Amino acid sequence: MLTIKFLIRFTILTGLLVVFGLSNFTNPVSAQVNRTQPNILNYMDSTDLVQVLRGKKAKKDTASFAPKKGKLMYFLVPTIGSNPLLGFFYGVGFTGAMYLGDPKTTNVSNLTSSISLTTKDQVIANIRGTIMTNENKWEMLVDIKYAKFTENTYGLGSDNNQPVQDGWHIGEIVTSGIEGSQPLEFNQLRFHYTALRSIGNKIYAGIGYHFDAHINIQDLLLDLEAEKPVITSHYGYSWVKGIDPTKYRTSGTSLNFVLDNRDHTVNTYSGNFVQVSYRVNSKILASSTDFDQLYLETRLFKTLSRNRPRHILGFWGIGHFILSGEVPYMHLPYNASDMRNRMGRGYVAGRFRGPSWVSAEGEYRFPISRNGLFGGVLFGSVTSTSRDALQVFDIDVPKLNLFEATKPAGGFGARVMLNKTGRLNLAVDMAFGQNGSRGFYFAIGETF
Repeated sequence: MLTIKFLIRFTILTGLLVVFGLSNFTNPVSAQVNRTQPNILNYMDSTDLVQVLRGKKAKKDTASFAPKKGKLMYFLVPTIGSNPLLGFFYGVGFTGAMYLGDPKTTNVSNLTSSISLTTKDQVIANIRGTIMTNENKWEMLVDIKYAKFTENTYGLGSDNNQPVQDGWHIGEIVTSGIEGSQPLEFNQLRFHYTALRSIGNKIYAGIGYHFDAHINIQDLLLDLEAEKPVITSHYGYSWVKGIDPTKYRTSGTSLNFVLDNRDHTVNTYSGNFVQVSYRVNSKILASSTDFDQLYLETRLFKTLSRNRPRHILGFWGIGHFILSGEVPYMHLPYNASDMRNRMGRGYVAGRFRGPSWVSAEGEYRFPISRNGLFGGVLFGSVTSTSRDALQVFDIDVPKLNLFEATKPAGGFGARVMLNKTGRLNLAVDMAFGQNGSRGFYFAIGETF
């Protein structure tokens, strides 16, 4: 259950976010908005990478940069690298955006997908995105993933219960840490789909189905036959909870409410996104255990310049809480468990895991070049997870309350405007956390 201390702190945080959000409504970028196009800021950068590559041809075809219904705006990006855990890896990422209705009354839809292969027979493939139908009558959230992968885990809580230097986090590829990590090898399947119907001005309600499975789990450090048995966090937690440590599933439905008045779903200059999701996982739907969870997410954007709306302050907050029941280890809330695995840059996804997780992140986005081709960001974040008290054989793991241990991170990044019509940015970020943790992030699209 949530503690009184947590409720007080979370209420204060929510209040501040609401105040900030209301200020966005009372101080719109009126000089930049075409009232016949409520979802589109008139402002558009004068140059993007498409124009640079096309040269003189682009100048003759200025009409091609106007938003159009059914026109696909996309980019393919190769990925390549190596690390000791996975070996040499390579792949490709795709991001596409399209207006499924009249751009005057319809927000842009976007899908991002990628596939990566490694020389150690690892595979990661995913499709994620937001789909907006004509006149924004329906908003659909999609998150599909398959992975044959090895992931480092670090126990529960955010209190450095192990001496860890995390290694590098390169996009979705994670390098091995120097000490303290507990690698798990597994096959993973995820299918999340949420359909939301407009029930008012920028307000949506709907239901979702969510399926997660980890099978063929191999706990690489586990050794129960040794003279001094090695018991990992994953095995100990699963043993206490009575969950099969070699495979488990969660399957459930959710009730969702969303406020979404962003001017753009890919790269927001103005507006807010607020989601409340209550999910029930049940053995009736083939879940390994029964449990309920609450997911809260807020994204707030405020432009600082009427003339150049790309000067933006952005705030992002997530709260994910297990309300009742027993949860498989890998399906507990964890840092970067948002749809695009980006919250809390500077720490490996899953570095902090527990029955409650809260993260908050702030970002300043700004243009660098006058023509809008280059931009930059500065960001900072704080993360906290809780831990229930556990007794595994003769090992006692103390309870850790939410906010009792918090982990800050921060960094900077560069942006290249690939397509100004779809606001598709190439994002390159460098982030730093505590205890030597760091990350390099390469993606198309803003972090949130």
